[in-house]
Amino acid sequence: MATEIRADPGSFRDPSGGVIHANGAVYRYFRGTDASQFLRLTETDFFRSSVASHTVIGTRPVEREALPDLYAFAEGAELVVEHPKLPFVSYPYEWPFEMLKAAAECQMQVTRDAFANGYLVKDATPYNVQFLGCDPTFVDVASIEPYKKGATWTGYAQFCRTFLNPLLLQSITGVPFQPWLRSSLDGIEPDHLRSLLPWRSKFRKGVFFDVVLQSWLGHKFANDTGAVSKMSQRDMPKAAVNGLLKRMQKQVRRLKRRKAKTTWSDYEETKHHYSGTADAFKEEFVRSTIRGSNARSVWDLGANRGQFSLIAAETADQVVAIDFDEAAVGALYERLRGKASNVLPLVIDFLNPSPGQGWAGTERQGLTTRSNADAFLCLALIHHLSISGNVPLSMIVSWLAEIAPAGVVEFVPKDDPMVKRLLLTKRDVYADYDQFHFETCLEQHFAIKERVVIPESGRILYSLNSR
Repeated sequence: MATEIRADPGSFRDPSGGVIHANGAVYRYFRGTDASQFLRLTETDFFRSSVASHTVIGTRPVEREALPDLYAFAEGAELVVEHPKLPFVSYPYEWPFEMLKAAAECQMQVTRDAFANGYLVKDATPYNVQFLGCDPTFVDVASIEPYKKGATWTGYAQFCRTFLNPLLLQSITGVPFQPWLRSSLDGIEPDHLRSLLPWRSKFRKGVFFDVVLQSWLGHKFANDTGAVSKMSQRDMPKAAVNGLLKRMQKQVRRLKRRKAKTTWSDYEETKHHYSGTADAFKEEFVRSTIRGSNARSVWDLGANRGQFSLIAAETADQVVAIDFDEAAVGALYERLRGKASNVLPLVIDFLNPSPGQGWAGTERQGLTTRSNADAFLCLALIHHLSISGNVPLSMIVSWLAEIAPAGVVEFVPKDDPMVKRLLLTKRDVYADYDQFHFETCLEQHFAIKERVVIPESGRILYSLNSR
């Protein structure tokens, strides 16, 4: 019998249903006619094949007699279904360009498949897509509704704001969309994007129709509610809806990242501070430590293009590979896409990580309140946080202890070329940045299981366990 039941903080806007959590499992409930309507959907070949291919999340109806507490909690629920629990929930402002594009392609594929089978997806937001490793999966099954003759695709404007416009911004200008999506959960308005795009790009077919024209229409009908009402009441031929869906799918598929080399995007190829011997030693230390820890979930902090994430993934069930360099994370995603990978790449700046956002600050959860790991990798990151970010070593170690009870951390001493480079433009006020003080901080939270110096480097690796 379910006892610990809570509503999902991001699922409250739909009066006909919602998502709840109970004893580590995830459930969705439906009220009224939506319950029977959804059951009919689950019996279609389209839905079953989409679930089988993992394009749509799995769904299993739960009998009222089996879990009466769930039905009681979800007042008025006529149907409760169980979904597989996602290993890690991520948000669009944590995805590189390649992941948002993959999520958009998933959204459009589900929408087109649904339409071909007499249904239409009413919502079109990236928050309805999650990643299982590097595979996008559509999770908002409640937004798939029967198509009614003459109906328009109501998700068009939302798809443009939250999928297409951010992708266009980065594809055309090279400006990353993540900061914008993080500050505006509802995406980028066509009027704002139109103002940012170069003049010549506005004549591209997709840009003109989906950005320039939409911006103009927004101004034209801003105060003309009568005209808007008349337009919304017009029937849209089925062929026109199909044409719109097909065009949007093609529009997304054509988009490409605007190539730009960043400081860390070629780190694996140009890391001159490691010899071949040192690099091989570091890899083997990470491999043996993670294997010996039996960690099922590992966070690679400062993952870059995933060299050590992939090593951790050899034995862990899931690895969350996090880095602030959007291009490097995008390269990691491309490296893994299409493979059966258990690595989830994310773009996050540890000096300003994802906070709680949305209604009451809980609709989209902060990084460390969302989940934690069994072990972490923190390699070649401490000196950046401490010297570039001015974060005291004691605070960095306390933060690591919040993430996981065990892990591998690398300390880069002051005589290292990289630290000297960081100090070139700064006054050295880091008297406590030394091995002794770092180990003192570590020992307040962890037991140092092993301490080794990387050959031909001088950098130090620590294997840590919880005290």
